[in-house]
Amino acid sequence: MQKKLIFSINIIFFLIITLQISTAQVINSNLRKVELEQRVLYTNDSLEEKKMSDLHSQKSPGVALLLSLVLPGAGHFYADRMDVGQYFLASEATLWLGLVGINQYGNYLKNDARTFAYVHASFTKEGKDDDFFLNISNFDNIYQYNNDKLARGEYNRLYDVNSFFWSWDNSSNREQYNQQRKKSERVYNGRVIFAAGLIVNRLLSAISAFVVTQTSLKNNLSLNSEFLTTPRQKLDGLRLNFSLKF
Repeated sequence: MQKKLIFSINIIFFLIITLQISTAQVINSNLRKVELEQRVLYTNDSLEEKKMSDLHSQKSPGVALLLSLVLPGAGHFYADRMDVGQYFLASEATLWLGLVGINQYGNYLKNDARTFAYVHASFTKEGKDDDFFLNISNFDNIYQYNNDKLARGEYNRLYDVNSFFWSWDNSSNREQYNQQRKKSERVYNGRVIFAAGLIVNRLLSAISAFVVTQTSLKNNLSLNSEFLTTPRQKLDGLRLNFSLKF
């Protein structure tokens, strides 16, 4: 009887231990399943966040192009590529400084020439336009001018002697004024070069910004420009340097 009791107790104890082990295995299995599901969810969330981040960080080539048309280098700043855009921005600043500088120098030469004419041709300054200052460079006095227009039948171009009178003190001073006037015009003509440079720089900057914003080329493309000058430091052209790493 005692042996049967001991045997029954051992059986019950064994069943309890077995049940506990089975329960622990089921719990561990469920925990691993929950952990695996959490990992999958975390991975999916991370991938989704990465996709959203990439979507937000992706730059529009069209926007970059338009920005650079307005201000060279702005499109590169938008695309985080100022390593390229700095050259276009510097070119823009240089061209504007050149344009303003050459315009100021032209004004200085023109005003200096007209002051010289006022002293040596004896005319009044009021009411004189650019045509007047051109005409006095070709004729010693108003009478020569009016006689030339009468001979050509250009009666509408005659000057009133009282209002537009001039008479150079000598022909050499008239010629000196004419050379000064032509020099100022040549300087003014140089503005065309800088104006064209501003247009070309915008176009090149827009194309560059559009290309470097492309995701596949963004990290491998290098594009910049530089001015070409002659030995006398005169502007001779613009060179575009383009390189692509494979």
